[in-house]
Amino acid sequence: MRLKSSQKGPAYKGGIGQWSWAAHRITGLGVLAFLFGHIIDTFGAGIGPEFYNETIELYKQWWFKPFEVLLIGAVLYHALNGLRIILFDFWPSLALKQKEFAYAELVLFAVGFAPVAFFMLRSAYQTSPFT
Repeated sequence: MRLKSSQKGPAYKGGIGQWSWAAHRITGLGVLAFLFGHIIDTFGAGIGPEFYNETIELYKQWWFKPFEVLLIGAVLYHALNGLRIILFDFWPSLALKQKEFAYAELVLFAVGFAPVAFFMLRSAYQTSPFT
């Protein structure tokens, strides 16, 4: 943690830890929003099969694929960051290497997310009306 002295007292200057904290909250809210939507569309099955089938057809549209890619990215990042936090909870001395763990997490995220995003977006591109 980098502290900068000011007239009002120490002020936190930010860094990768702050970005990890913010991204963890944002991805958590994104996954929560998806789960809320999923509960609603599953509830639609009780309304009738036509309503449910129309909802599922919406998800099959080419323009919906990027949202699925974002969901996978959010779940992957949230899971990796959660594992990093668990490591710090069980072994507090590892928190001294917080920056290194955060960068390692970003590398693991990129390695895991890039191929998934490529293949999913490629299929969306192939089925889009713009090709």
